[in-house]
Amino acid sequence: MKSFCNFELMKKKLLYLSMVLICLACQKDNEINFSCDVDYVEIIDGTTARVVFEVTQDNTVKNYTVDSNYTRRENDYIIGDQLVVLENFVVDGNEATFDFYYAENLGAFCADLFNAIPPHDHEAFTAQAEKSLTGKGIGKWKIKRKSAILE
Repeated sequence: MKSFCNFELMKKKLLYLSMVLICLACQKDNEINFSCDVDYVEIIDGTTARVVFEVTQDNTVKNYTVDSNYTRRENDYIIGDQLVVLENFVVDGNEATFDFYYAENLGAFCADLFNAIPPHDHEAFTAQAEKSLTGKGIGKWKIKRKSAILE
């Protein structure tokens, strides 16, 4: 009788485990695949900058372009109304490095741009960029490598 009870208990545990795994699989299927990366930054002229965001949502990639005024303070650029901040922008020939920060108003910008996006973080990074020779402004910088800024 004891082995029959153990068999019934094991059967109940397997049934419970199966239900949990099915629920987790269904939950994962309902998650929205979303990422937002910076493709390039372009300093168009003495007052205007362009930032292109590459957004992937459910395996569909779209680019969103933001043209906005900027303020320059030595090697730092504050783009838009606190949308993006580039710090320590250093140019060496056709290459540049800078620290890219998503500023305080970017969250509201994202919310206006998309109807329903999942909560996501905007993580600051150090960028290594290459100057595009097709840029018509002061400089179009394609981001080639990123590394996280540890704060």
